[in-house]
Amino acid sequence: MLPEHGLQLITYVAPLQKRFTAGRIILICWILLFFSRPAWAQHLEAVLASTSLNITQTKATSAAIPIGPIYTLLTDVDRNRYDEIGYRLTLAARWRVGNAGFFAQQEAAFTATRGQSYIIRYYRTPQFPDGDTFSHRIRRWELSGLLGYHTSRHTYILAGPVLALNQQQAQLAALPGSVDAVYNSLFQTVEPMQVLVQAGAGLTAGRFDFSLRLEQSLTPYSRRGTFEGATYGYEQQTRQGLLSAGFLVYKQQAPAPLPAQ
Repeated sequence: MLPEHGLQLITYVAPLQKRFTAGRIILICWILLFFSRPAWAQHLEAVLASTSLNITQTKATSAAIPIGPIYTLLTDVDRNRYDEIGYRLTLAARWRVGNAGFFAQQEAAFTATRGQSYIIRYYRTPQFPDGDTFSHRIRRWELSGLLGYHTSRHTYILAGPVLALNQQQAQLAALPGSVDAVYNSLFQTVEPMQVLVQAGAGLTAGRFDFSLRLEQSLTPYSRRGTFEGATYGYEQQTRQGLLSAGFLVYKQQAPAPLPAQ
């Protein structure tokens, strides 16, 4: 059952639902779930604040994408695919589920990183091509619902879905048909919401927690764009490797349950 303050919040939010995006409504529901202590997770095991080093990849399905009559986006030009580095800030709650070593981990996070470098190719003169570099500035809020298992007293594995609420970049002041107008068109291709999945393993030592995870998008980061009234296909998937280090702000006094022998 939700606490009294949770019911009051629902009463307050209900008349304003039309003003909220779907992502904000999901965020409110997640916060209510966090504070309601669901029946399937009776025991709070730990509260964790962590930061991650991210290695990010964006992969477009087409190597060359025509944009309007004179521009082409080249997406297969970045030969160093593992140099796009960002970070993730996370606050998580870990709940014991049963007595067999399983746990549920709820996370709220913010990710800031950059996609791979692309080239916008065009011709100022018919004989000589020119080009500008482009990459997506990725900023997103994330909600994760992970299920984990303590493989030993200090190690664990976990996996689960992630809901990402992507932010779009601010529009540039651009003349119609200019390169800056192409940038603006590419900025607008970003999907407002994305579903991803994470899987990884971790180690707890005292009040410190370390983990290594892999992340893959299940829905595209972008699908299509519009430039000068024409639509072009621009589907991208994202993947990341995350190396995290965190501090257990709260840690249950009793040790985590060991797997059944």
